[in-house]
This record gives sequence, structure tokens and C-alpha cells, in this order.
Amino acid sequence: MESLQRDIVELQGTVIEVFSRSGPIRCPSWKFPDKASCDLDLVSLLEHYGFAENDPELAQRSHVLLLELIIDRLLLLLQSFREYAENLISEGPSSSPSGAMGPSMSVGLAVRTYWDSMVKLGSLYQQLVMEKKGNKEDVSRRDQAEIKRTRSSCSQQSESDVTILGMQGSSLTSSIASGQMCGHFPNCIPSPTTEPPVVPCEACEKAQTSLREVGHAIVGLCEVQNLPSSLGKFLKTAEETLRARPLSVVDIDYWAAEQGKDVSRIGKHLRTLTELVGPLKVELEAAQKQVEDLEARLQEEKEAQEQQRKEAEQSFEKKHKESLRRVGRLEKEKEDLQNKTITLEKNITTLKKKLRFQEAAIQELEQAQMDLLQNMVNKAEVRLLEERLEAQSGQLEDVKEQLGQATTELDKEKAKAESMLRHKESLQAKQRALMQQLDRLDQECEGLKTSLANEEEERFLMKERLKETREKRREAQHQLEAQQKLTEKAEREKASAEHSASELQRSLSQLGELVQEMKEKERLLVLFPDLHVPVEAQFEGTGDVLEDMAKQLQANNIRISVLEEENTRLRAALAKMKEVAQQEGTKVLPPTQLWNQSSADALYEDGGVPAPIGGPAAVALQGVAIRHPSRHDTLWSRCSRSTSATSSSQRTLGNPPSKPSSGESFAFAYKDLPHVKGRGRGSRAHQK
Repeated sequence: MESLQRDIVELQGTVIEVFSRSGPIRCPSWKFPDKASCDLDLVSLLEHYGFAENDPELAQRSHVLLLELIIDRLLLLLQSFREYAENLISEGPSSSPSGAMGPSMSVGLAVRTYWDSMVKLGSLYQQLVMEKKGNKEDVSRRDQAEIKRTRSSCSQQSESDVTILGMQGSSLTSSIASGQMCGHFPNCIPSPTTEPPVVPCEACEKAQTSLREVGHAIVGLCEVQNLPSSLGKFLKTAEETLRARPLSVVDIDYWAAEQGKDVSRIGKHLRTLTELVGPLKVELEAAQKQVEDLEARLQEEKEAQEQQRKEAEQSFEKKHKESLRRVGRLEKEKEDLQNKTITLEKNITTLKKKLRFQEAAIQELEQAQMDLLQNMVNKAEVRLLEERLEAQSGQLEDVKEQLGQATTELDKEKAKAESMLRHKESLQAKQRALMQQLDRLDQECEGLKTSLANEEEERFLMKERLKETREKRREAQHQLEAQQKLTEKAEREKASAEHSASELQRSLSQLGELVQEMKEKERLLVLFPDLHVPVEAQFEGTGDVLEDMAKQLQANNIRISVLEEENTRLRAALAKMKEVAQQEGTKVLPPTQLWNQSSADALYEDGGVPAPIGGPAAVALQGVAIRHPSRHDTLWSRCSRSTSATSSSQRTLGNPPSKPSSGESFAFAYKDLPHVKGRGRGSRAHQK
């Protein structure tokens, strides 16, 4: 099972390495289909399912689960291989989203898809190899054609100097090339253009040899770096054809061109290497730092484990010594108890012997007593014998009591010995348990050492996750600050709105009070009109008759509406009074005189209107004719008002009201009096 656990850990490491190249693959797990295969917590699974000596069923179940986990990891590894191969074939990562869950595959289907991807990759590799071979053949053909051309030109140049001299362009280029070569080397004297050099100078030979050495060095460098070399092919052909002869100007030009190609190729390769090596160095330094940190942590963990192990060993040694001391002490106590039991047994045997002797003596005394009693020889002797018998019986009882005490002590000592033996057995069992615990601690120490590496990897992953969470937390804090600002602004707006609402409520309440006051004023205006305005009082108007008439009409409408409300209330009160009167069965009283003669005469004399008297129902307002309360007909009022454009309205007195007679209804016709000018407003004197 330990080897299976190590295999699972190694497979997981390989899976992580493949994920670093192909990216994570999210697919359902073969063992746990409800979870992603890459999200399984293998550390907790390996810790939970381990070898258990005391529970064979758990050990068997753990063994089966470890085998299933190996199958799960192998299946995930095949799927990651397939993904990596598909990425290589498509020359880039797959277009599937990284967070999406892939389809669930069986082992056979996963192996089949992996084999198909490998077949595709093999066919692609064969195509690339064929293309590379074709390119190499084309390059070799071109190189051979160029070499043939150079050979033919060199042979023609060496065969006839006249043709070289005849060709003006060739002689010019050769003279320029030789001048450049000699310019590089001061010991070389350039030859005139009209006379070609028959024998090369020593400096040119040295320059060509150094050039060949440099070329061989460049070719060797290309071979070491696995780079194609154009100069290598030219060197092979030149060595085969020219051998030790010096090179011509055309050959040197071609040499320089090929060497420049190789040098540029090497420079590009060096640049790519430096670009690759730079981040690798940085990663290497970071990895070395991590390794140093991990080694330091591992050393600290080892020291801590060693310290714990030493402490455990010391505690075990102390406990072992204490147990040995206890065992020795118990053995000594056991030996003492055994000695005590032996002495007690000896005492018991001696006491038993004494008891037997005493019983024999008692029997003898009893026999003697019997003999004495039978013989009745001497009463004094009998008394002495009786006294001796009583003394011997007392001694016998004392010996019996001592024997009982000795037996009880013996039982107690036996119980103590048995308890000490049981205590010794329990100490031995504790010692065995401590040994097993020490072995288990050693196993746990090894498990902790193995899990330390996994914990370090998890710690590294947790650090990365912590960085991501910190970034997310910063973003959330920024968003929270923005939201707090918005909430503060909203609260300020809310406070201002509440303040404005309270002000509006206050203004509405004030307006309501004003409306109530105006209604009360209108009601009082209608209820108490001014009837005794002096004659000289002029009507205060705007001067516009139509506007004044419209305002008067509006005031009259207000008075009419208020009077209608009063009439409805009076009708309701009258109906209630009628119902009460009908229920009580009261008789209708004869009508009372509501108009006194003296008051009527005074009215006629003074030219005023008397105030009506009577009950609460007998109420007369401006222009209202009131009948007796016994009558239930409606009240009629007649008002006439004449308005002129030049002067205020005047009221004239028509027929005076007739005197009321008892038993008859009277009608009071009120018309405008000549001495009263106004618009129906009552006077305080009339109200009184």
C-alpha cells in the first residue's frame, strides 16, 4: 500500500507537469464522477485511506481505493497527453473554455482518442521529415551546382591567363579583391592590375590558412549547436578539389558569403539562446531560493521531529524506569506478603496444635470430671477441676478469637497479593501499549516527512491563491468605498428631501389652518350679515360693474351653500325630534305667538325689523319667511335687489309684515328697507 501511495504521488507530479505545458483539463473523475478529476484532494484521501493493522476490512477497502485512484490518475494522464498532442497538431491551445467541464469518458474511449491523436501526430511528423529531406536535397543540389560553377571558373582561370586578362570585369574584381586582402595584411604587397599574381605571397597564404581554421571552427560550432552550415559543404568540396592549393578571388568571395551566412545564423541562435537563458536564469535563481527556503524549512522540520522523537524517547524511558521501579517494589511487597503468609501459616499450625492439646486436656478434664462426678469422692477437687475447666474454656475462646483474626488477616493478604498481581499485569500491558505507540509515532514521523513535500507544494499554491484573493479583496474594497460614497450621497439627498418634506408638511398644515379660518370667516359672514349699515355708507367697489356683480354673485353662492348645509342639519335634527315625539306619544302643543304686539308696534314706529322670539326652530335670517313650528311646509324667502351702475344698491320697504294672529300662520315678507344700504351683512345690534 505504501508503494501504491508513492505511485499515486508520482503520477500526480507528472500530471501537474503536463498541465504546465498543456493547461488544466477539467473532466469528470473516473472514481468520483460528481467531481472534476483535477480538483480531487489526494492528500486527504491518502491520509484517510491507509494501512490499519487492527482493522483488516479497512485495509482491504483502502487497498481497493488506492488501485482505483491509480486508474483515475492514469486516465487523467492519458487525457492530458491527448490534449497536449492536439495542441501540438493545431499549433496552439485549444479553443474550448478553460472553466467548462469536459465529457465523461470510459477507459477504452480515452485510450482510443489518445491513440488517434498519436497517429495524427506521427503522420504530421513524417510529413515534416519528408519536407525537411526535400529541402535538404534542394539545398545540396544548389550547392553542388554552385560548386561546379566555381570549379569551372577556377579551371578556366588557371588554364589561360589571357582569358582572365581579356575579361575586363573579372580583372577589375580580382584586383579589387587582392587590394582588399593586402590592405588587411600590411606585409602583402598588391600586384598591379595589368599583371596577375602568378605566385601568392606568404601573407596571403597565412591569411587563407587562418581563414580555413576560422571556417572549421565555425563549422564545428554549427555542428555542436545542431545548426545547418553552408560553409561546411563548401569546405568539403574545396578540400576535395583544391586540396593544398590557394584559393582564388571568386572562391574567397564565395567563402566570405557562406561564412557570413553561418555567422548570422550563429548570431541569431545566440540571440534566441540569450532570450531563453535570461528568464531561465531568473527562474533558476527563484527556484534555488525556493529550494534553499524549503531546505531550511525541511531542516527546521527535521530538527523539530528529532526533538519530538527525543522527547518521546525520554518520556518513554522515564515511564519505563518508573514501571520497572513499580514492578520491583511490587515484587518486594509480594515477597513480604508471602513471608507474612508463611509465618501466619506457621502460627496457625502452632495454634492448631495448641488447640488440639487444649482440647485433649479439656477432654481429659471432662473425663476426670465425669469420673469425679461419678465417684463423688472429693467435692473440693471437683470445684478445683471446675475452676480449671472454666479457665481452660476461657483460654480456648481466646485462642479461637486469635485464630479468626489470623484467618481474616490471611484473607486480606491474599487479596492484596492478587491485586498486586493484577496491577503488575496492567503495567505490563501499558508497557506493551507504549511500545506500540512508539512504533506508531515512528511511522507517523515517516509519514510527516513524506507529506512535508506535498504540503510545501500546497503552500506554494496557497500563496498564489492568496495573492489572487488579495487582489480581489482590493478590488472589492475599491467597490465598497465607491458604494459607501454613493450611500453617503444618497443619505445626504435623503436628509435634504426629508427636510424639504417636513417644510412642505409644515406649510401644508399652515395652509390648512388658513383654509379652516377662511371657511369659518365665510360661515360667520353668511350667518351674521350686516343689516344696519348707515345710509351714508357708500359701496366700495372696483368701479367695474360686471366685476362687482360677479363678486357679489360669488359671495351669494357661498352664502347659499352654507345655508343649504345648515338647512340639511336642521332637517336632520327636526326628523329626530319628530321620531322622539312620536315614540313618546306626546301631543302637539298649540302654536305660540312668536311676535309680540309691542315689538311689532316698535318695528313699525322705528322702521326696523324686530327679532323673532320662540323656540330654537323659530329662527329667521335675512329674507326668510318663518311659519309656526306646528306647520311643516317649507320656508320661503323673497329677496329683491336692484343695482345701478352709477350708485350703490338701495333697498326699499314694501308692504309691512302683517301682525301675527294666534292660530294662524304668518308670513314675513322682507324687502330692502330705504334706510338700509349694504349687501346683506348683519349688524351686531340686530344680532343682540
